[in-house]
Amino acid sequence: MTGRRTTAQLGRAGKIRFLAEKIIALPTLPAVVAKLMELVDSPKTSARILARLVEGDQVLTARVLKLANSAYYGYQRQVATVPLAIVVVGFDAVKDMGLSVSVMDSFKDDLDTPHFSLSKFWEHAISVGVGTQMLCRRYAPEFLGESFAAGLLHDLGKIVLNHYLHEDFVEILERVYEEGMDLLEAESLVLDATHDRIGGWLADKWNMPYPIVKAIEFHHHPFLADKYQPLAAMVKLADHLSRVWRIGLSGNAHDPQFSAEDVEYYAKLGVDISEAALSIVREEFLVHLEKSGGFINIIKGEELPETDAEIKPSV
Repeated sequence: MTGRRTTAQLGRAGKIRFLAEKIIALPTLPAVVAKLMELVDSPKTSARILARLVEGDQVLTARVLKLANSAYYGYQRQVATVPLAIVVVGFDAVKDMGLSVSVMDSFKDDLDTPHFSLSKFWEHAISVGVGTQMLCRRYAPEFLGESFAAGLLHDLGKIVLNHYLHEDFVEILERVYEEGMDLLEAESLVLDATHDRIGGWLADKWNMPYPIVKAIEFHHHPFLADKYQPLAAMVKLADHLSRVWRIGLSGNAHDPQFSAEDVEYYAKLGVDISEAALSIVREEFLVHLEKSGGFINIIKGEELPETDAEIKPSV
């Protein structure tokens, strides 16, 4: 993608106008991804119908076949056809694959900064995707179909800032890492806008499913997400756990802390976030993350090793 330019001469309002113009001007997601989301959400779609769409995209075809043949699914025979691959991995996994690859490819050539690495960022994002899916399976099954994508893309706004307002993003991270400022506070100070809202703008522009849009927009304040609160809350919890366990790097310098209000809020959702309960969740989380190694490699376009790779906490 192109579009970087210096914005030092613009005030905060000017920078947000500039960013809004860039988001509006962005091309939509590839037609195959938009159609993929539409078909997966339709109860009339069969594996054969979905396969016809997938087979029209060589890259997606190759990755879906690789996924079906990965150790994660443990299918006893080689999966050689797309319809069978879709049956093996499931409709939602195909949708997640298409959406994830498309978004990651859109920003793959972006710059790192002293406090922000794209590879570490995506490692964290994938961890949050896996964690959100695991938590939704237990606490919010009505959003299971959107859970992985919502977690993976929760920090989409940071990628937008890094791409279009790179100098400002560097300043934001310097305030966070060198001055000890909270990330949202630093974003508000420098830009008068925060990455969660910016990510929501882009997700909406790309016509992502509404639960995903709202989960991205309110992953720091899930109680504002209306009927999508359970999904946004699971994203926040998965993000919290991934940061505490230092899986990847999100651009947040400080370990998050649960407030008394958080404890009360999650209790209303039936989620125990006590230290004892989360230690059990951690073990399950790491098992899911390890099993997802093949899916992660395929999203990133890497060749699969003989045994699927895994992402582990750095500590």
